[in-house]
Amino acid sequence: MKRLAILLFFFALAISPGSAQPASVAGFRASRVLGSYPNRQFPSADYWIHVGREMASRFPGSIPGGVWIVSLYQSNGVTQFNFPGDGISLPYTQFIGSDQNEAYLTRFDSAGLNIWLQVESGAASMDTLIPIVLNRYKHHSCVRGFGVDVEWFFANTISGGRKVTDAEAQSWEQRVKAVDPSYTLFLKHYATSWMPPTFRGNILFVDDSQQFTSLTQMVNEFKAWGSKFSPNPVAFQFGYKIDTTWWKQYADPALTIGTALRSAIANTSGMFWVDFTVSTVFPPTGVESGPVTVPLMPFLSQNYPNPFSARGGSAFGGNPTTAISYHLPVPNASGQAGASAKAGLPAVSFVTLKVFDILGREVATLVSEVRSAGTHTAQWDGRNKRGESVCSGVYFYVLTTPDQTQSRKMLLVR
Repeated sequence: MKRLAILLFFFALAISPGSAQPASVAGFRASRVLGSYPNRQFPSADYWIHVGREMASRFPGSIPGGVWIVSLYQSNGVTQFNFPGDGISLPYTQFIGSDQNEAYLTRFDSAGLNIWLQVESGAASMDTLIPIVLNRYKHHSCVRGFGVDVEWFFANTISGGRKVTDAEAQSWEQRVKAVDPSYTLFLKHYATSWMPPTFRGNILFVDDSQQFTSLTQMVNEFKAWGSKFSPNPVAFQFGYKIDTTWWKQYADPALTIGTALRSAIANTSGMFWVDFTVSTVFPPTGVESGPVTVPLMPFLSQNYPNPFSARGGSAFGGNPTTAISYHLPVPNASGQAGASAKAGLPAVSFVTLKVFDILGREVATLVSEVRSAGTHTAQWDGRNKRGESVCSGVYFYVLTTPDQTQSRKMLLVR
C-alpha cells in the first residue's frame, strides 16, 4: 500500500494543471528611478527576492528572477552606469563612484534568482558596453544574460530608438556568449519593427508595450509579438501606471495577467512586473529600516535550468547541471517562523532534499543534514546515488523539513 501511495503521488504531480507549461522566469523589472518607490528609497535585496518568489509562485514551473537595470539614459546620447568605471573613459558614458549592484547580486546568488543585466545605451557603443558589464558581474551565479532596451538606443537622434539591424543583433549576441556561452541576449521594445528583421539566434524578445484599454487588448498585442518571434522565447513587462485603471480591478493583477498570457502565448518565457507600480501590487514592509518580511514557511524554488541536460542545454543556454534553491524561514518580529518556531525550536532545521524518478524510486540525496535559516542551493548533475548517469525523463525533487514536505517536477533530456 505504501508503494502504491508513492506511485499515485508522483502520477498526480505528473498530470497536474500547468505541467505542460514550459519553464519560465517570473519576477520584476528593477531600476533606480527612485520616484517609483515609497519615500524615494530603493528597496532592499530581500524585497526583490520576495517579489521574485511571489511572482514565480503564481505560475507552476516558473523560476524567480528579474530584469536588473545597470545603466539609465540621461540625455544627449549619454548613459550613466551605477558602478565605477575603474579608470575607463568612453564616449557617451558616465560612471558613479560606488557599486550599487554587487551586494544585491550576491544576495540573488544565494536566493537562486535569475537576473538579466540591462542597459539603456544611448549613443554609447554596445560592442564595448556588453563586455564591460558582463565581465564585471560574471562571477555571480544569478546572472543569466544581458539586455538592451532598444527604445533608448540612439534615442538622442531617433524617437523610439534606432532600429536594430541583423548584423548588430548577431554581433551583440556573439559578444554576450563570448563571456559565457550559457548567457542569453534579450532585446526589448514595444514594436516588432524595431527588432532585427531576420536574425533570431537564441535571442529572448521582450515586449514592454503599455497604454492598453483592457486585458483582452494586452493579450492580443502580446500574442502578435509572440507569434512574430516564435519559436524564440518571448517575455513581457507589464504593470505600467497608465494601465492601472483596468488592472487594479483584479484581486490579483499579476496572477490574472500572467495566466492570460501563458494560456495564449506558448513561447512565453518571462513575465516581469515593472518597478513603477511594484510597491502597489507587492507592498514593501521594510524599505527604510531593513529587509522585508520573507516567507514564514519553507519555500522550494523551481530548479534552473529546466529542462536541463547532463550534456548541457536549456531554453536559456547550456548547463551540465541544474540548481535547486530552497528557503528556510527566520523568525519574524514575533519570534515565529512556522510550526518549528511555534514549538520553541531554534532557527535551524534538519532537512532532506531528494530526487525521485517517475516511479517513486529514490535517485539521489542532495541534502540530509541540519541547515540554518536562510536560502540554500543544491546542485544535481543527473547522476544516481552510485554516480551513474540516469535516463532522460521526468524527475521530482522533494524537500522535507519539520514543518512540511514540498515537491516540484523537472525534466532531464539527453
